[in-house]
Amino acid sequence: MRAGKLVLPLSLLALAATSIGLVKDVDAKQPIPEPQQFVDVDEPFIDDFHHFEMGMEGVALPDFRLSDMALGGAKAPTVVPHVGSHGSTVVVDDFGVLSLDRDSGALVRSDAQGQVLARMDLNSGAGEIVRDGGSGRIYVTDRRDDRVVVIGGDSATELKVLNGAKLHEPHGLALSPDGKILYVTLVADSQLVALDTETMAERWRLELANEPRGVAVSADGSTALVGFLTTGALASVELGGSSPNVSYVALDAGQRGSSDGFGGTVPVDPTVQGDAEMQLAAGKLPSVSEVEDIGRRFARNAFAVGFIGDDLGVAPHQFSSPHAASTGFESEGTYGGGGGFLAPITHRLAMIDGEDAFAPRLAFADIGVHQPRAMAYDGAADTLYVAGYGDDKVLAIAEVSRGTIHLAWTSFVNTAGSCGPDGLAVDGGDLVVHCELSRNLLRIDTTKVDSGFPTPTAGPELAASIRTPAEARGADLFRRGMDHRMSGGGFLACASCHPEGRTDGLSWRIEGHNLQTPLLAGRLVGNHPFKWDGKDKDLTTSLTHTISRLGGAGLQPGELADLQAYCESMPRPEAPKVADADALARGRAIFESDEAACSACHEGELLADGTQHGLETNIGKVDTPSLIGLAHSAPYYHDGSARTLRALLTNKASIHDMGQTSHLSEGEIADLIVYLESL
Repeated sequence: MRAGKLVLPLSLLALAATSIGLVKDVDAKQPIPEPQQFVDVDEPFIDDFHHFEMGMEGVALPDFRLSDMALGGAKAPTVVPHVGSHGSTVVVDDFGVLSLDRDSGALVRSDAQGQVLARMDLNSGAGEIVRDGGSGRIYVTDRRDDRVVVIGGDSATELKVLNGAKLHEPHGLALSPDGKILYVTLVADSQLVALDTETMAERWRLELANEPRGVAVSADGSTALVGFLTTGALASVELGGSSPNVSYVALDAGQRGSSDGFGGTVPVDPTVQGDAEMQLAAGKLPSVSEVEDIGRRFARNAFAVGFIGDDLGVAPHQFSSPHAASTGFESEGTYGGGGGFLAPITHRLAMIDGEDAFAPRLAFADIGVHQPRAMAYDGAADTLYVAGYGDDKVLAIAEVSRGTIHLAWTSFVNTAGSCGPDGLAVDGGDLVVHCELSRNLLRIDTTKVDSGFPTPTAGPELAASIRTPAEARGADLFRRGMDHRMSGGGFLACASCHPEGRTDGLSWRIEGHNLQTPLLAGRLVGNHPFKWDGKDKDLTTSLTHTISRLGGAGLQPGELADLQAYCESMPRPEAPKVADADALARGRAIFESDEAACSACHEGELLADGTQHGLETNIGKVDTPSLIGLAHSAPYYHDGSARTLRALLTNKASIHDMGQTSHLSEGEIADLIVYLESL
């Protein structure tokens, strides 16, 4: 599959700019190399048509396959990223290895054998750490305590707080090349903030698209890249001067297509597909929400971003097909619908050359890791390492900045049990892997790789989990990809559509209907029944039916209980900060008024009445959804037909008889949105 033109899909709304300002120092006279393809076929082979009814028997995913012309030249890179160019959960300093355990919130320094030298306790759910190569100072985002912490120490056994700054839900970190500016992404407020590292005072802040995560800064300090969970694009921020500018680079394919069964695609007519075709035969036109995503593929879950040699940007991400194109027959038994040989979810590495700011070149490679959330670059070897959070697999991509890019080796890091790699770092000739689930470090000696499958060496546990045993086992199940128990062929994991227990912002074709992915975190306890039609009486029933619809072989009762325990433990998302307290109060008054009638159904702690309502929908009665975390759960309605809260409140979606908002003025609608986003 070749990537399409650089076009933003309609679901990105106002994100229309596609230029970036990366600077790349290369010899313009170098010949453009031919595409290089290196394929090492691994799982999955779909051998059970009953469990995955999408005509995908015999489909295999490559460990690495370049789909476009390589961006690099013939020569080795002359510019490599600086220390601190992007954050992680593990960094190497002068005294050992520092790792951040997001489970317990422990910041731990350990030696080469993994023995603990020093420890500092932060809060569970911490974000990233980054190290300044000049001063040696460490910066940490304590996400749930709304602060960035500066840490130092004069010995291997000392970790002490030097300074800090209060910011609302900080996560991603990156430093300028001179170490004078710290860049921080704010999840709840969807912003990028620049801090002066000497004083930790704020220099500026910039509005971004929703759900920002990782951030990286180029070697010349001119550009920052930001990844997102739901946007389908990267933000490219021009950092020169005191007023930064942002534009967006689309990662989504620009054209619709259906698999031809031979690895290629064929164009589709979005108005004549499956259920839509039957509606047309009956003399009815399908709704826009039912056909607009047919054949479209969406980039999601770009947790980590970075730079490699010669300031090429890189971003591993998920590639989702929520409504596969069919050829007159629609399979209603699995996620995505349709037929053909198109996996509902695959994973890719995006590479960006922004030398031409108005027309940046992109190249994509299919990668055989599930949920890539961590990466590290070895500038001396020009090798990029990428780890799959969902399948415990690490790829080494050699000569990644050159036209001879190729796969060097792969390694599974679950030899001592489930890992869940969420951080990578290069320590001399070793690749250090941080495991979220087992809370330890593993090392792979890259100088002694004499086969394509090096074996890692596991260190001891660095911090005890604060999860219950059931929650810990459930966390492992929730992220599991390439597991036939969870989905057909193992293509989907719970975390694929619900990263961090949230939503992918898509509406998946399920049982002949487009159903929006609901947010889970903070909404589950006491919120039965489940599913959009309210037909699952409890969470165990809902999980069982979801796994069945995913095409999975299913879990044992004890495993379902573990998965439920973890899902119910996920904290509710942080709401954006409210700048106008008066608007918030006015919006609440409207919400609770008899005229608007919002609170007639959305009541109680979870803002849901647990009742099904006979609205005019294609699924019959609809269960009242919780409004917890509403700012993070777009699009809205069961079919995702309301892209924004404004569209929902101004009757611009498929549902027209919910609540009474037609009498509201523009100002009152704005006030009501402020209140809804605060929930």
